[in-house]
Amino acid sequence: MAVKIDKKYIEIGKLVGIIVIDWIFVYILNRVKSAVYKRSKVFERKFSIYDESISYPYMKSQQKIEWTPLKNWLLFIGSTLIFVIELSKQLLRRGLKKGWKSFFYDANQAFLGLFLSHIFQNFFSDYIKFYAGRLRPSFLTVCDVDFEKVKEQYLQYQNITGGMQIDNFGPRNLFDASICKGDKKKIDDERMSFPSGHTCLAFALLTYITLYLAGQLRLYHGKCRVWKYIIVSAPLFYAVYVPFTRLMDYRHHWEDVVVGALIGMFYAITLYYFIYPPLRDENCDTPTNSYKESESKKEKVDDDDEEEENVKEQLITSDGKAVIV
Repeated sequence: MAVKIDKKYIEIGKLVGIIVIDWIFVYILNRVKSAVYKRSKVFERKFSIYDESISYPYMKSQQKIEWTPLKNWLLFIGSTLIFVIELSKQLLRRGLKKGWKSFFYDANQAFLGLFLSHIFQNFFSDYIKFYAGRLRPSFLTVCDVDFEKVKEQYLQYQNITGGMQIDNFGPRNLFDASICKGDKKKIDDERMSFPSGHTCLAFALLTYITLYLAGQLRLYHGKCRVWKYIIVSAPLFYAVYVPFTRLMDYRHHWEDVVVGALIGMFYAITLYYFIYPPLRDENCDTPTNSYKESESKKEKVDDDDEEEENVKEQLITSDGKAVIV
């Protein structure tokens, strides 16, 4: 005897399956990123020992913002904000019992946008870092140049060229890390200046949060908008602060933070509009493919099919004969 399963449990299973599949792919993408990161080798760009742009003090131990706390706090604050807003919408519009499937699905979509903004920007920025190999402003300090090795290379070059005299030693004044006495791991890190990972992270997450707040507050709807602009723009103040700390700590050049901000904003904007409609849309606070929308379309199709079947079965002529439609 066949067991009849309640439609309610089928819908719950579908919803759970959708959410689980989404996060499985997020986990896989994050693991792939980590695996690529561990196996990649930083491009070793040659340098001049007289380059003032890479001669600043090494201040990593005193830097104002650390990567891991910044990432954890922004993800935590963003996730908490999304949960509170989505739960508040659920309570105000539908109550706890009614429409809970829409609440879980819509909240899941918002969470996905936030976490994918982080993963994509991190993947892309690290990819560029490894292959650009740009030196940080404090590179020479960490390198700790061994001038005895510089002289050795200079004499070797003189022997090869038949005693040719060159200024500042070395072929075209450029050397590799073989003249460095510093720690190799620190030297590799000093080759990853472009673009700024902190800036990418801050602008990706905070731009996404800014757009999310603009959509939820319906920024372009209604007449009183000043208070909305103030709330919506608040995250961007901190986003702008982060790159300035990287410049003050001599961890990046100005080009690094500018490009980092552009990369972060690109992924945040792309992922937000992949999930949500434009801010001027009437339903800007609801995901484009929301669960509620899917349910309403399904119910409408079912109603239309049922109505069509009733018309075919129930249309009877006045003399009792069925009409073929």
